[in-house]
Amino acid sequence: MPFLPFGTRNLTLEEAHIDKRLECKQVTVETRDKCKLAGIIVKNDDNTIIDDHEPIIIYFQGNAGNMLFRIPIFSKLILHSSNIVKRVQIVAVGYRGYWFSTGSPSEKGLQIDALAIYEFVRRLYPKNPIYIYGHSLGGAVALYLASNEKIQKDLKGIIIENAFTSIKDMVTTIYPQKWLPYKYLVNIPLLNRNKWDNYRVIQGIKIPILFLSSRNDEIVPQEQMIELHKMAKISKKKVWVEFKNALHEDIFSHKGFVEAIKVFINETISDIRSR
Repeated sequence: MPFLPFGTRNLTLEEAHIDKRLECKQVTVETRDKCKLAGIIVKNDDNTIIDDHEPIIIYFQGNAGNMLFRIPIFSKLILHSSNIVKRVQIVAVGYRGYWFSTGSPSEKGLQIDALAIYEFVRRLYPKNPIYIYGHSLGGAVALYLASNEKIQKDLKGIIIENAFTSIKDMVTTIYPQKWLPYKYLVNIPLLNRNKWDNYRVIQGIKIPILFLSSRNDEIVPQEQMIELHKMAKISKKKVWVEFKNALHEDIFSHKGFVEAIKVFINETISDIRSR
């Protein structure tokens, strides 16, 4: 962690192919341990000032590449003909060690990053409803953030796409052979500092959760998403949307992606949550 395809560290905003109907602004978020995280804010380029009722999505990426690779996802959410609720802005900030962000990635480090990103967004948008969206590794980061009781009370909902139950389960999936040492080594605390125990964390999430799951996920077995859905027992609203022909990375290109998120936001944005 992380996997960075060739050229992704040096790809600039100016070099990215961004739809002219989008406004994409680069931002920097500083963490409490002085890492500087590079990110973007994406919205419709129509010069309209966002009001306090319009949703903000904090997007946490998967393990590969950088946030500029996710521009097609953001374009789909913002520019799709059916659109989200009124207007939406997406804040997508890279973890330490990703893109131009300083520092080296680790579970503890990414957790610090998540808190800093949330605080940055809340300062920027003090009254807007906030949703967090995590894909794969980003699902783990999103669940960690939502597990903070104070922050959870401030969120309208969480969207999880093709997340895993734990690093231990993923190691067993990738290396099932009994003669390989990896699945045994993850049981040694000093050797396994990145646990991402989503199976446990999701059991404390009370806010609405939208699960976006690829039946043909070639990276994270769908059974792990099914298990996460099962263990989200105290969530006040669980929504499961399956994409039969989708792979790990391409749910956004399949029919029903935008509609699922639009319905989820419409049904939760005005909810009065009991605390």
